[in-house]
Amino acid sequence: MTELRIPQHVHAGEAPHGGTVLFNARSGQWYAMNGTARELWEEWRRTGDFDTGVQTVADRFPGVRYDHVRLDAEKLADDLVERGLVAAEKDRTPATEATPDVGEERAFGQAACVPQGDGVRWLRTAGWLGLCLALLLLRLPFRVPAYAVDVLKRPRSRLRPATMRQAESMLAVVRRAADGHPGRAACLEHSLGTVLGLALAGLTADWCLGSADDPYRFHAWVEIDGETVTRHDADDRVSFRRVLVL
Repeated sequence: MTELRIPQHVHAGEAPHGGTVLFNARSGQWYAMNGTARELWEEWRRTGDFDTGVQTVADRFPGVRYDHVRLDAEKLADDLVERGLVAAEKDRTPATEATPDVGEERAFGQAACVPQGDGVRWLRTAGWLGLCLALLLLRLPFRVPAYAVDVLKRPRSRLRPATMRQAESMLAVVRRAADGHPGRAACLEHSLGTVLGLALAGLTADWCLGSADDPYRFHAWVEIDGETVTRHDADDRVSFRRVLVL
């Protein structure tokens, strides 16, 4: 009997039509799955048992042959295991954590942020350094920058909360610095550079990653006390749901 465990680095969010999006915080990759796959995923997350999940879902669809449901479930489980979204174990009680599921791997969409300088020279220097550090960390497995942000924001750190004005100013500096970068610099680089720049200046903010639907889009941004740092672009009309907050 195969038992399934959801790793702690897998985070899930809702998707339309009963589906689910999930984020692998180790690889930095997003996935999406439909409603039927989500039914299986939820049962595996709840029970940790492959066979129980298959039987439960088969009972919900009496018009579909059990062997067809099981075959699809095996393919789904193999796909999830291959991508590091599920761990398959033998005769071991699983420890369930997050809620996610499979589908097509996507990349972060581009986003822009509003510039507003505050005239503080050190914030500008910290912004440039924050972007450089972000570009370096994002060349490594995603778990590395995620860990770096987590360490910087631990209670024993001496960072104080940033104000919205300070965060907007830092974001503006990071975006201007990114304009001179010959490689990719979009929402992921901008937001991480802003959070790291604020940390170098002794300030803290939330680094958020989330998704939107129809079509699937994935985004990274900065928040202060639950409020998104101001930005003006076409995506302002889009509501992104938070999947992971660091």
